Amino acid sequence: MARNVTELKRSTDAPAKIGKYVIINKVGKGSTGTVYLSHDPYYRRDVAIKVYNIEENTDAERARVSRKMFFNEAHMVGMLQHPNIMPIYDAGEENGKYYVVTEHVQGARTLAAYCKPDNLLRVDDVVEIIYKCAKALHYAHGRGVIHRDIKPSNVMLTIDNDVRIIDFGIAICTDSDISRIEGIAGSPSYMSPEQVQSEELTPRSDLYSLGAVLYELLTGFRPFRADNLSKLLHQIVYATPPPIHTYRDDIPEELENVVVMAMQKDSTKRCATGSVMAADLTRVYQDLRAKYDSLDNQEHFDLLRTLTFFHEFSHAEIWEVLRASDWHEYKDAEEIVREGEMDDRFYIIVSGQASVEANGKSLGVLEEGDCFGETSYVRGAKRTASIKAQGAVTILRVSSTLIEQVSQACQLRFNKVFLRSMITRLQGDGNANLILATIGINTCGMLLRIIRISVN
Repeated sequence: MARNVTELKRSTDAPAKIGKYVIINKVGKGSTGTVYLSHDPYYRRDVAIKVYNIEENTDAERARVSRKMFFNEAHMVGMLQHPNIMPIYDAGEENGKYYVVTEHVQGARTLAAYCKPDNLLRVDDVVEIIYKCAKALHYAHGRGVIHRDIKPSNVMLTIDNDVRIIDFGIAICTDSDISRIEGIAGSPSYMSPEQVQSEELTPRSDLYSLGAVLYELLTGFRPFRADNLSKLLHQIVYATPPPIHTYRDDIPEELENVVVMAMQKDSTKRCATGSVMAADLTRVYQDLRAKYDSLDNQEHFDLLRTLTFFHEFSHAEIWEVLRASDWHEYKDAEEIVREGEMDDRFYIIVSGQASVEANGKSLGVLEEGDCFGETSYVRGAKRTASIKAQGAVTILRVSSTLIEQVSQACQLRFNKVFLRSMITRLQGDGNANLILATIGINTCGMLLRIIRISVN
């Protein structure tokens, strides 16, 4: 049954309607426009409506560029129908407001969330994502469209681990009579050398940008960094980025070679098409999956099965948690969590013991199978205690960001078990002080409310 949007509460700064679309809420605002959520009752689907800031720009040049970006995206209505490209359903103008209507993907986030050294995706997942992007670009290029702005924030990852390339506002369309946005248009850190030099672009420019995104997803660093734009553009044209293996030693040489080829200065030395790049990534992916299913990972799986925490998990769900985690060993007295820091991880002690300290005082010990990190449920919350290894300790560190990408069933199981473990300790096994110290009284109260919903 379709929702009745008139019954839903709307933001005070959201218009009642845009064109024929009744607005539910404002969901985002950027430099080029504001995005609203609506529902299309005819097709029974949620849609996102981007309204360009054209009328808000006092700068005539910026307004001109924004108007061109609108017409570029409007030209794409119904044009690119690929599972890994965000579809554009409609476009229009009303009372000087220019808008485009796209698919709304609930819970999706951009790849920018996974470009930090301490929050990287698994390597095989990165390869699969870039493979899908390469195939999608091959499709777009075959229809005469060069994106020109491939970057992490223009690739969305859905809660089902699928991919959508978004924002064709500065794309080149060979069959369009709309004047192009000329000059250096795009995001400098991901531009190809020919794009920086305002040369004529081919599809291989997008593949260079995709290689730069792959580099950052693997390392947590952009290929080129400088303290001003002039130096950055000079590096893109003349410098070679630091080899990936200087950041981490677990990246296969074959995968590093894919990045090197994609980021060749001479475009003729890059992969000829996105399909060719995707084929190279397929071979790398197969080798990585074989490695992932190796003895080491089987041993990790077998160890987790022995922990009480995982007794309710299916085999498939344990593998999902492993894919959203990393396995870390700590030496005696080494800090696992530091008081006052923000952290988005959950922690499960696989073997050994850890001490809990706050304000320089020892509060107790966590044992094998215990979990901590409840502040991950509260965005921006700080740790209120330090946790240190007592002897050698092995920890499973589960990223709260990555756990959002596993199946709904696995997420529900993890949340129930994690929160139940915490409430059990609060209800009388003598460790309540540890919980209160590690998460704080206010956070604890909030979590208790979550538990009433999730565990029962």
